Amino acid sequence: MNKEPHVHQLIQLDNGKGMAIGPCYKTGEEYSTKAFDLIGYMSWILDKAPIQECLPELNDEDREFLISGISPNGWNLIFDNKWCHYSGMPSPKSY
Repeated sequence: MNKEPHVHQLIQLDNGKGMAIGPCYKTGEEYSTKAFDLIGYMSWILDKAPIQECLPELNDEDREFLISGISPNGWNLIFDNKWCHYSGMPSPKSY
């Protein structure tokens, strides 16, 4: 598992869109986000507004990967599939 600080690679797509790809900090497996608006991404990076406002087109898991470098599989390992990482509530899988 890679213990280096999380750094994702930004891939530029067409029409002002981009996506992030990189290893999960927990699993080391490659993860990529869905396409997002590059201007929104830069606004978030420059701390103009919260990531939820800057990148509303991304789901919670993709935004969390940008913030922490941890993919959904990484969160499942951390919480043993028992907790939903973004709500703090028990996962439906744990019942």
